[in-house]
Amino acid sequence: MAKLSSLIRVQKHRVDEKQKILARLYAELEALEQKKQDVIDQIAKERKVAEGMSSNPLTQLSFGNYINNAKKIVSALENDIEKVNVRVSLAQDDIRAAFEELKKTEIVHQNRIDEEKKAQKKKENTELDEIGIEGHRRNNAEE
Repeated sequence: MAKLSSLIRVQKHRVDEKQKILARLYAELEALEQKKQDVIDQIAKERKVAEGMSSNPLTQLSFGNYINNAKKIVSALENDIEKVNVRVSLAQDDIRAAFEELKKTEIVHQNRIDEEKKAQKKKENTELDEIGIEGHRRNNAEE
């Protein structure tokens, strides 16, 4: 039983470590999404400024260049987000597998404990039956 208890502790530790990794991936994903939203918000602000200065052709040219660069940044961030989403999916699958393995071990461990309790109870009942039979024999022998 000690071996299974140790194995369960190790498996729980593995699940915990995998959950920490997943939490870091979620934090990374959130940071990337926030950066993307910041760029999108900045585009909207710059668009308003450019509309206010629509009579200046240099402003329109600069804004066009800015939009192209901003779109590239958003596209790069979306690619990074997709990559992290794939890593999140893999990490979730990994956690599921580790948790499943942990649960199987815990069930086997509990089954062993139950079997030992059942065997111990059967042994106690057998001993009590023998004591009762012996007592009955003594009573019959005295009569």
